[in-house]
Amino acid sequence: MPENRQQGKAAQGPTPSANVKTVPRTPSSAEATFGTFQSQYKVLDQPLGTTRPLKVIFLGGGASGINFAYQIRKFLPDVTFQGYEANPEMSGTWFENRYPGCACDIPSHTYQFAWAPNPDWSAYYVGQPEIKSYFLKVVKDHDLAKYFKVSHRIIRGVWDEKTSKWYITIRANNDPSTDFEDSCDFFINGSGILNAWKWPDVPGLQSFKGPLVHSANWPDKLDLVGKRVGIIGVGSTATQIIPAIQKDVKHLTAFVRSKTWITPPIGLKYAGEGGKNVIYTEEQRKTYREDREKYNEFRKGIETELNSRFRFLYKDGPEQKVVFDFFTKWMAEKLPGRPDLAEMLIPDFAVGCRRLTPGGGFLEALMKDNVTLTNSGVKSVTENSIVTADGKNHEVDVLICATGFDLSFKPRFELIGRDGVDLRDKWDPRPTAYLSALTSSFPNYGTVMGPGAPLAQGSMIPSTERIAEYFIQLLFRMSTEPILSIEVKPEVEKELWEHYQEQLKLMVWTSSCSSSFKNGGINSPIDVLHPGSRMHYFALLASVRWDDFNIKFSNNRFSYLGNGLTKREDTGGDLTYYLIDDVLKLPEY
Repeated sequence: MPENRQQGKAAQGPTPSANVKTVPRTPSSAEATFGTFQSQYKVLDQPLGTTRPLKVIFLGGGASGINFAYQIRKFLPDVTFQGYEANPEMSGTWFENRYPGCACDIPSHTYQFAWAPNPDWSAYYVGQPEIKSYFLKVVKDHDLAKYFKVSHRIIRGVWDEKTSKWYITIRANNDPSTDFEDSCDFFINGSGILNAWKWPDVPGLQSFKGPLVHSANWPDKLDLVGKRVGIIGVGSTATQIIPAIQKDVKHLTAFVRSKTWITPPIGLKYAGEGGKNVIYTEEQRKTYREDREKYNEFRKGIETELNSRFRFLYKDGPEQKVVFDFFTKWMAEKLPGRPDLAEMLIPDFAVGCRRLTPGGGFLEALMKDNVTLTNSGVKSVTENSIVTADGKNHEVDVLICATGFDLSFKPRFELIGRDGVDLRDKWDPRPTAYLSALTSSFPNYGTVMGPGAPLAQGSMIPSTERIAEYFIQLLFRMSTEPILSIEVKPEVEKELWEHYQEQLKLMVWTSSCSSSFKNGGINSPIDVLHPGSRMHYFALLASVRWDDFNIKFSNNRFSYLGNGLTKREDTGGDLTYYLIDDVLKLPEY
């Protein structure tokens, strides 16, 4: 075990458990392949393009982990990939979230991998079981399960400067006696943002004697039939639960703190009449299966409309006024004869300040006789009731909290980078990152959809694909050059974040409203979002700005040039690849 490893340099903080099995210290693969600094430099007898073995550890077996395993195998077959998933099954948030009505509020045909299109989606919007089945089928069809260990939770990560490796402590089945250590050249956190769920800060909440349920931890056998049910929250989860349970419960009381935009479906012209969900016929699915050109045209149409919506997110743009008026009318028409509900729900803040919610069936459910909506505010909870600020006592048998997740981005385990920096401390009280993927003081460490990601700009699947491609560029250079570590420069991270914060002032997200983008605050700063469109974000990820990084080499940085030959000459590759007229590929914005 390398000495003084627990905090990069300084041996501070807790040490690993005594039963943790450790990995012996070995020279880095860069040193083994390209050598170390010598008093007399010698040319290596190997062609340009020779790769060295690298190992990547990936936290998470959800969409980003599945995609990364596929991309690594496709582009970097010599890189060893090891994923660890805490749950007993893969599929990430779609394994964990299983509340009634749980579905993706992004059209199904945009919520899939580009390399694994699914023409057999049953509907325009599909539910959790079908999405989970899709991801598990992709894992099976592409033989990706072998790259993951499920029921394995990462509990600690430490960067070691001497070996230029991450040492990761893993626990199987939540049993401390199973703790063991793995190591890697590059560590990527793809655990996502929808897993650290939080209870509302309400006095007496835990004194409630009936079933107290968080939507992200739904009990398998919760019976709501004939019960008086209270639900706190009016975000995307609550708007799915309420129409799903309304018919079964005796009475449903919805406690809302804020107004919210309930919008038409994304890609309205592709949805059903009046914005209803479309259930595809077997004939339609057969057409998409057999005519891939037509299917791709359909997918691109939805995606184009999704990307075209970004302009209305500028605070003072003319598009904002158009959608404000349109959505106001849309919601009012869904609440005929109920001006009380319209007053409580239709916002006066900008469209997009809060996360937009299609909420199919939500407004209609609120019109039913067995549903009460109150915006008085929850003051406290007793053994059998919720007390609101207006003094009313609402008795309930079951209390559901659809109150979202902690979006602070701080890892839920100890993560120690260069010079003993703990990422939980660095990102307290506010996180910063470079392109949502990297952060200073943490060499060879990446995050998928970290601070500053395009979380409000459409389906996250294409974003995770672009992030994976960015990391692959880093790993490719590491594997072909004598690079020990890559770390974003602190001043670069600071300047980029400064630009982000100024650009965000132009956007509706910084308007005055209670929002998950502000981690529940009203006028709190925004650290969650990329300030531009998805296309803007993708352009930034398309190529690496190498001057933004501190790169540490094990040897003469040009030792990878080798003996003067290239790999294609050494392996019988195409020796006339340049006889085309489009060799040069400039960035396209």
